[in-house]
Amino acid sequence: MKKFTVPLITILTTVTFIGCSKNNEQVNEQVNEQVNEQVNEQVNEQVNEPVNEQVNEQVNEQVGEHVYGQIVIVAELSGDGKRDKGFKAAEDALQRVPDMRGIFAINDPSGLGAVGALEKAGKLDQITVIAFDGMPAGKKAIKEGKIYADPIQHPDKIGRECIKAIVAYLSGEEVKPNIDIPATLYTKDTVDAGESLTSEEPAGGTADKKSRGLIGATCMDIANPFFKVIEANMRDEAAKHGYDLIYLGAENDVSKQQKQIKDFLVKKVVAIAVNPTNSQAIGTAVKEANNANVPVFSFDVRVQAEGAKVVSHVGTDNAQGGELAGQAMIDALGEEGGKVVIIDYRGVESCIERVKGFKKVIDAHNATLQ
Repeated sequence: MKKFTVPLITILTTVTFIGCSKNNEQVNEQVNEQVNEQVNEQVNEQVNEPVNEQVNEQVNEQVGEHVYGQIVIVAELSGDGKRDKGFKAAEDALQRVPDMRGIFAINDPSGLGAVGALEKAGKLDQITVIAFDGMPAGKKAIKEGKIYADPIQHPDKIGRECIKAIVAYLSGEEVKPNIDIPATLYTKDTVDAGESLTSEEPAGGTADKKSRGLIGATCMDIANPFFKVIEANMRDEAAKHGYDLIYLGAENDVSKQQKQIKDFLVKKVVAIAVNPTNSQAIGTAVKEANNANVPVFSFDVRVQAEGAKVVSHVGTDNAQGGELAGQAMIDALGEEGGKVVIIDYRGVESCIERVKGFKKVIDAHNATLQ
């Protein structure tokens, strides 16, 4: 912090007594000390008061208005990205950490489950919930003040950008191996600013009369509203470019998803888009597509199996989104800080990245307090 020098003004005043006392010199010295002390005190008050005020203003500008306390992540409980399991995880957290002040849930369903548990326990107004995704139900909870903030993904953009990458590749264009779509923070202030509570609605494709081919897409859980938005926008974008789309859900069953990819090959699809239920296990089916010279693209979650070739991955920058969640938690807990519980989804790469980003910001914040 910048150091400030406060000026000190000393006024020396000499008072001389002339009289018959032979101790005049000693008396003069004592009186001068008393007068100088009194005068200096008055002058310093007058000079230092405005200077100190100026110094304090400058220091406050440097430090800022907010003072933040330490945040301790005391538990990580699995919610599997589902509302009922998020509810159970939050109930367990309340038993384990009755004085917790925050919950970070890795998606809206688990976050909404946590909200339900806190409402049941009468503690929603005492514990800050931050979720992830920004789906309509999550945004509604933010508007109602039940969830503090969501780093939101943009499933509409994920769906459209994935189809655009497929079309570009099939047209002989070069395609980036990674297409990251940044998350943005959604808060009550965002809602108050008048932002829509729904994702971008498909405008309606204008497909050519003759199809240019069939694209096969499979997601881990078609019941999740997030993947429904992706489907709608994929279908619309494909139609715009003259392609048909078959979009299936694997219900979190990797064996079912492997079979879906094999069926795509039987149907002679021109490209496959996969949101893997298991990033490693899906590799065998992806390799079959590679051997059949059918290009494979991934969305939301990467294919990580060795030897499985993917042309391009399209998805949210989940680590960056987790960082947004971490900073939102710091802002929400303020100078008190406190204990925080994470409701995660173990084994899913995108959710692991969110937790990493969250912890990164929290750790950096705590380091500044030491």
